[in-house]
Amino acid sequence: MKFLIAFTEIETLLKSAGVTRPKTAEVLTISACAARVFVEFRGDVAGIELIALSEGAVTLPAQKFLMLIKTYKGTRNLNFEGGPTSLKIQNFTMPILAWNPNPKPPANFKLFPSSSLPDVDTASRRSTT
Repeated sequence: MKFLIAFTEIETLLKSAGVTRPKTAEVLTISACAARVFVEFRGDVAGIELIALSEGAVTLPAQKFLMLIKTYKGTRNLNFEGGPTSLKIQNFTMPILAWNPNPKPPANFKLFPSSSLPDVDTASRRSTT
């Protein structure tokens, strides 16, 4: 799993999935599949359209992940790279509880439009060709 996401977007996904004050034993799953990134927590799912360089899903302790994400406040974009043993965010690597190399998109989720990519003005593109 590999993708680039704006800090504000991962923050929105976490809040929308209900990851605000997780208990120590609670876990969350982050997955990249079907041209989207999803956060699943306590049965709630939030998703955003995003270009993922590779698909996959990691399950990790919610409380530790939320504390880690808060340290990146002020950073414009975050690089995520997950694999069978860990999740790397920027230059920090944390262990994971589970890995799924072939995740399926959840059936019901809240979808937010991405603001990571600049808007494309199709009219100006047509005039240059």
